[in-house]
Amino acid sequence: MERIAYPSELPDSFFTLPAAVYEGLPYRPEESAELIQELLRQQAGSHVIVLYTNHRTVRLVGIFPYAGTEAYFGFWETADNAVDNAAAFRLLEEEARRLGKTSLTGPYHFNTYHRYRLRLGPAPSWQQFDREPVNPTYYEALLHGLGFRPSITFESRLLRSRDVELTYEQKNQILEALHSIPFDFIPVTHHNWDVLEDELFELIEQIFGANPAYKPVTKPQFRLLYNRQYAERLCPHSSVLFRDQKTGRLAALSLCHPNYTALNLAAHQHPVFERDYPQLTHQTLLAKTVGVHPNFRQQGLMSLLAAYAMQAFRDYYQDVLFCLMRSDNFSLHFTQSLPVEKAHYALFRKELM
Repeated sequence: MERIAYPSELPDSFFTLPAAVYEGLPYRPEESAELIQELLRQQAGSHVIVLYTNHRTVRLVGIFPYAGTEAYFGFWETADNAVDNAAAFRLLEEEARRLGKTSLTGPYHFNTYHRYRLRLGPAPSWQQFDREPVNPTYYEALLHGLGFRPSITFESRLLRSRDVELTYEQKNQILEALHSIPFDFIPVTHHNWDVLEDELFELIEQIFGANPAYKPVTKPQFRLLYNRQYAERLCPHSSVLFRDQKTGRLAALSLCHPNYTALNLAAHQHPVFERDYPQLTHQTLLAKTVGVHPNFRQQGLMSLLAAYAMQAFRDYYQDVLFCLMRSDNFSLHFTQSLPVEKAHYALFRKELM
């Protein structure tokens, strides 16, 4: 098992090994070599970063912040080989202890803006949505065998087309209330993104800053994923910002887009709603990033954000996937009484003795 400390160049096997792991599976993590290199470059100033690999069956990156006592592992891809994983994680844990770390959490790629969590159990009917954490089913067993246990759990919920009418019946009162609330509605288009980027960045930090595992990011780190190209994929009919009419402050956001996975776009080609939505033979709306500023909570805005999307839903979509909600999050209440298909995920943790 080789230890390669960044900034040494990542070996070719780092990018070729996953092909063997996911061969024959109907899903595979989205991975950009360019983005990974830039992410490592940005984070190297505040982390020790070490790759452990035998170049054949396992790759594993140890992420050791200079501050604090928690270490992380990420970029983990592996064959179903307990011996090789034990060797890789042993090196990682030895390094963590040497650096004064007392716990190890993962999979986690520096912050929650990037890929983290494992998907648990068999694949759901949709197989994979945009930026969903996916992995072979044996990953969970390997982590359990290494002494890791789930620390935070998450769910995705699919509401099928046949049950959408039930949603309208149950939520009719919320839909009616949408027209009398003291907020302006700003559709999230790539044009509005350009104008409001600074406000959006601050709003997202305020909404999600207190979440478990969240770590603040710089504006350049934010722009790696959340930029004009990201905005071009958003559905302009369901993605919205609520601006408080009294204070002029952004109060809530909902970022949604179709599931483009079935189009199998080339790795260098990012989705664009105007171009790619018409190519979809089945339209599933992904409710991806939804939240309310702390100063505007307890006003029912989460349900009202969903109601806003429902206004255009019938015209554009058959199904809706509520993506990657924390299992204890209040947002789950919107679908609590509805018939849904669920997928489960977890972030894992191990205490280092």
